[in-house]
Amino acid sequence: MKPSIFYYVLFLIFTITTQSIFNFTTTNAASAAEVVVKDSTGKKVLNDVRYHIAPVAKGGSFKLTDTIKNKKVCPFDVVHDPKDNLGGEFMFTMTYKRETYLKTSRALAIDSGVLKNNSCEKSTFWTINDYEAKAPDNLITTGGKFESEETCFKVLEYPKPTNAKVHSYMLQHCPSSCGDGPVISCFNISITSYKGVNRLSIVGGAPFEFVFHKIAK
Repeated sequence: MKPSIFYYVLFLIFTITTQSIFNFTTTNAASAAEVVVKDSTGKKVLNDVRYHIAPVAKGGSFKLTDTIKNKKVCPFDVVHDPKDNLGGEFMFTMTYKRETYLKTSRALAIDSGVLKNNSCEKSTFWTINDYEAKAPDNLITTGGKFESEETCFKVLEYPKPTNAKVHSYMLQHCPSSCGDGPVISCFNISITSYKGVNRLSIVGGAPFEFVFHKIAK
């Protein structure tokens, strides 16, 4: 019986040690995937604070609008304005874990804020109503509920930056990372033209490459 007990103890030690090594490796691998986001000047981007965002290749910026083709819209839409280098103020907020700085690969919500003199009572969170549908339902608009599958996004480092001197990023829509969304893959967000207006949507093209700009006080 003694040899049996001895080998059993060895087996337990081996199992516990192996499991500890696996957990350590897995935790470090997960941590390595998360990187603190930086703005155009190289400073860390604050979580839950407003920033301007601008595409790297097309120029201009993104902003919130209540008018498309001279028609009022509610909820509001997020559009690209090639003539505006400042753009709107957008707040990126990680949903499950509050930290000082924004990190890549974390589920987050993007708040557009409220336009002045608006009469629309919908929420201002970026929303994709149906990731399986075609435009306009796969376009980024607003009106969703915080921490739901429609408003769930992630920021990732851009795989092949256009400008190596600038920290650039891409967006993904990740329904399964928030709320009760189905277990599915994340979808890259691209710039697309819909009825003559540049918008952000799930279209399967090259991911939208953008940079963060700190808002001047």
